Amino acid sequence: MPTTFYCLVALAWSTVVSPIPDVTLNTHYWYTLGLEFIWVYAATVFMAPWFGLAKSRLSQKSYTTTVIAVGILAFVVNGYIAAMSTTSAGEFSWLQKLMSAATYVIAFLIGGLLRDVTDVMDSDRAGALGMRSLAAILALATILEGALSFTGNLTAMAVLSYKSTSLISFALAAASLLFSATRRSASGNPRTAGVIVTLSTATLGFYVMQSLTSSLWRPVFNTLLANMLVSQNSPAAICIITGTVISIVFALALLIIDAARSLIVRKLKRQ
Repeated sequence: MPTTFYCLVALAWSTVVSPIPDVTLNTHYWYTLGLEFIWVYAATVFMAPWFGLAKSRLSQKSYTTTVIAVGILAFVVNGYIAAMSTTSAGEFSWLQKLMSAATYVIAFLIGGLLRDVTDVMDSDRAGALGMRSLAAILALATILEGALSFTGNLTAMAVLSYKSTSLISFALAAASLLFSATRRSASGNPRTAGVIVTLSTATLGFYVMQSLTSSLWRPVFNTLLANMLVSQNSPAAICIITGTVISIVFALALLIIDAARSLIVRKLKRQ
């Protein structure tokens, strides 16, 4: 429903208010392959029961070994494609997108393994593991990316940080998931828990909105960051920090908009 809603809003805006490039009744890319990861999410949800069936037929050891082996293989392929794409002027970027989709699926499988591990641990011990893992990976990632940005080694940053195919992004996501899964219940603070759940579910709307309107905001942001990057007084590190701040503000704005939409829909359903 959020996907359909924002597609209709984008089409109405493009038709009545101000044209959005390629968003018309006569084109279809903007709501088909243009929303590629919406379909990746849908395919993953469809495949989840089949993964569960496979797990029920395999021993825990066999299942664990298979998922770990597939995960390692995926990142070997990801690293190779990233290196090839960097040295070939982005010639293999389409392969990176395909592998990014595959990596999402592997992320869910590894998330299941993390749950298996934490379920059999003492809650305090599991909480300590989640906290230390996230702190360690966050520190290592910050130091590594900071060193590369300050030295201007943007090629290495591109190899290590491309979407979900990068080992850094995946490690941070896995550590964040482990941290969240090992926290104690937030039932004592229902308002905070409600805000977290609302913003989490709004990520679908955020993705659709930023995808449909990318032709409007991307040129503005790209020009701003490019001007900073070529300025003698604005090294790569400042450009990266500015881009990060812009991304966070932009994401929060779209998340809040979709959270408001979701709240209105829920109120209408109650009535």
